[in-house]
Amino acid sequence: MRPDENNAADSPAIAIHGHQMDVGEALRTHVTDKLTAVAQKYLGAEDMTARFSRTGHGGFSCSVRIHAGKGLFFDGSAEAAEAPIAFNEALEHVAKQLRRRKRELREDKPVNPDKEGLI
Repeated sequence: MRPDENNAADSPAIAIHGHQMDVGEALRTHVTDKLTAVAQKYLGAEDMTARFSRTGHGGFSCSVRIHAGKGLFFDGSAEAAEAPIAFNEALEHVAKQLRRRKRELREDKPVNPDKEGLI
């Protein structure tokens, strides 16, 4: 699914796929809203993909991939009884990776001066 004409030209491309299953409009809207919120909160993103499939146990599997720049890919996957729950769990994994990366970029001090004095 590509961004609509109403969205800004620099908004990320969002692709939502179902492997041998139909992804309904409600799930598609839920995924688009959550991915857009995560992309705005953290590093931003060039493109994002969510892929759903059925598991052998009667549940759903979801894998989420966010491309956030040159060679920066963040992946997460989860399984649950319901597709939205599987997506939310997979997105939590990706959000944790993005949060850690953002903190890494923000804390660019090589050495903590307070820690040096204690040793």
